[in-house]
Amino acid sequence: MGGDAPRTAVVSGTSSGIGAAVAAEFLRRDYTVIGLSRRGNPELAQEAGYVDCVADLRDGDSVRAALTSAADATADGVEAVVLNAGASPDPADLLKVEWQVAAEAYETNVRTALHLVQATAPLLRQSGGGSLTFVGASLANGYKPERWSYAASKAAMTTLMRACSVEFADDGVVANEVRPGPVATAMTMAGLDGEVNDQIIRAINAGFGTDWLKSPRTVAEWIVAIAEFPSNGPTGQVFNYSRKVL
Repeated sequence: MGGDAPRTAVVSGTSSGIGAAVAAEFLRRDYTVIGLSRRGNPELAQEAGYVDCVADLRDGDSVRAALTSAADATADGVEAVVLNAGASPDPADLLKVEWQVAAEAYETNVRTALHLVQATAPLLRQSGGGSLTFVGASLANGYKPERWSYAASKAAMTTLMRACSVEFADDGVVANEVRPGPVATAMTMAGLDGEVNDQIIRAINAGFGTDWLKSPRTVAEWIVAIAEFPSNGPTGQVFNYSRKVL
């Protein structure tokens, strides 16, 4: 990847939070960005180079139809895919949690990632290589029993990432995972509406001794930097930005 040729990225879960920030960062780096989400992002849709695609990533046909609708942007293939879409169920007592909770976590997190890999792999091959970058979670290590269902789905995504690093190695496609740790989004901060500025984040970190709370914008810069790894760069790796000892 690189040079002056136009570049295209596909990002899932772009309606808000990390996904929206990643899409904005790719735009700043002069990519055409295809954003996939269930709600869409009207604000990003006003930006030149952004293609807003509404799709339910749990439905493979919906994903393929969305990418087909953006065929003009993918005519020469895709250089980067960021798999961000997902959801986190509420904490629950491990001895009481129902299997359906875990099943829904797999549906939302793992199934969406698999569908996006399957739909974009031909586009990555078409461009001569690129990257699959998974947005994971340090909780995948399983140290919080009350978050088991979410952690298990994220651990499965790590396994999928490593499988991709082998499956597509001969195509010049690298696959890696970013575990951003706590990020100031609605998923981690109940009731949050809009972006928290850096001054407030610093105050939260200092006052509550948090595990290095970060803004979506900061995390997006790291994710896109990893998504721009060359075809002979690291692959099959987990890049952890949590300060917990895992």
